[in-house]
Amino acid sequence: MFPWSLTPAQQELLDWAVDFANSEIEPYAAQADAEGRLPSDVQARFHDSGVATRFLERSSGDDFVTSACLLAEQLSYSCAAFASHLMLPVFFNRLVLTLLSGAEREQFLQRCREEAVVTSFAASEAAAGSDLLALETTATRTADGYVLRGRKEYSSNLRAAHYVIVVARTGPEKVRATDAMSWFLVPTDAPGVVIGERWPTFGLRALDISPLELNDVEVPAGYMLGGEGRGLPMMGDSLSMSRTGIAALGVGMARRARDVVMEHGRRRRIYGDKLNRMQDYRFRISEMEKRIAAARALVWVSARQADCGEAAGKEASVAKLYSGEMVMDVTTAASGMLGSIGYTGQSPIEKLLRDARHVAIVEGPEPTHKELIFAHMLRHGAY
Repeated sequence: MFPWSLTPAQQELLDWAVDFANSEIEPYAAQADAEGRLPSDVQARFHDSGVATRFLERSSGDDFVTSACLLAEQLSYSCAAFASHLMLPVFFNRLVLTLLSGAEREQFLQRCREEAVVTSFAASEAAAGSDLLALETTATRTADGYVLRGRKEYSSNLRAAHYVIVVARTGPEKVRATDAMSWFLVPTDAPGVVIGERWPTFGLRALDISPLELNDVEVPAGYMLGGEGRGLPMMGDSLSMSRTGIAALGVGMARRARDVVMEHGRRRRIYGDKLNRMQDYRFRISEMEKRIAAARALVWVSARQADCGEAAGKEASVAKLYSGEMVMDVTTAASGMLGSIGYTGQSPIEKLLRDARHVAIVEGPEPTHKELIFAHMLRHGAY
C-alpha cells in the first residue's frame, strides 16, 4: 500500500499500531460512539507503551511527522475519535516542547515522560473561527506575566487535558494586525479556567469537544510560547504538522470504508452472482483506491517536507483539503454500495460517514485552506 519503503523503525511502529488498534480500540469503538465517551484509561495505556514518549524531542534524522501520520492513519482505521484523542496530544506536546524554554520546558518534558499528558488547543471563538484576526480573547501584561480573559468555543480533549494552548490578543483591541496575538500554555486546573458543557457533535461522538472560559487567568511570562506577537505566523508554520495528521485520519477512514465494501462484495450475491463480479461495483472500488492513493501521497509529501525542516504550510493545506473531500466521497459511495445496510449501524459505514466530515472541518474548513493555498501561490508561485 505504500509507494515507497518504510524504514525498519516505521514498519515496527505500524505493526505496533495494528496490534494496539485491534486490542485497545476496535472492541470498544462502537460502544464509545454510542455512549459519547472514550475509556478513561486509554491514554495511560497508550503512554505506557512508550510510543507517545518517543516523539517528544527532535533527534538526528527525525521523522516525527511522517511516523506520527502513519500512526494516526492506522489508529483511525479502527476509530477516528480514538485516533484524535490519542494523537492530538502527541502533536501538541511536541509543539509545546519546541516553543517552550528554560525551567518550564524541563518541567513539562519530565511530566510528559512520567505520565500521559494531554494538551489541548484553543483558538476558535464565536466571532473568530477561521478569521483569527477577529480574536477577542485578551492577554494583558502584568508585572509577572499575563492575565487572560475570554471564551473559546471548540477545543478537542479539553475535559481530559492537563494543559491547553490558548491563542490570545496581546496587541491593541480590534486592531487587525498580524502581530497582535500570542500563544500561552495554560494549566487547566489554574484558577479562572472553566470548561463548559461539551458540544454534541455529528461525528467523532466519543471525542470531547468543549468550550473554554478564561476568567482573569494568571499566566507566568515563562508560559508564553514562541514570543509575543508571534501567534499568527506560528499558526501556519506549526499547525501544518497537525493538519497533515488530520489528513492522515481521512486516509485511514477511507481505507476502512473500502475494505468494508470489498468484503461485502465477496459475500453478497445479486442476480445469481457475487456482487464484486459486477463491473460497476469493481470500478467504484477502483475509484476509491485511486483517491486513497492520491491522498496518502499528499500526506507523505507534506510530512516528509516538514521532517526535512522545510515550510510545509501549503502542502499541509493541500493534503487536508484533498483528504477531506476524498473521505467524504469514499464513505458516501460506500454507504450507497451497501444499500440499506450502509444507512444503519449494521455496518461501520454509518459511523465512518459521520466521522468523515471532521477531516474537512477541524483546523479550518475547505474555503480556509483554499485561501491559504492561493495566498501561498501568489507569494511563492505555483508548482
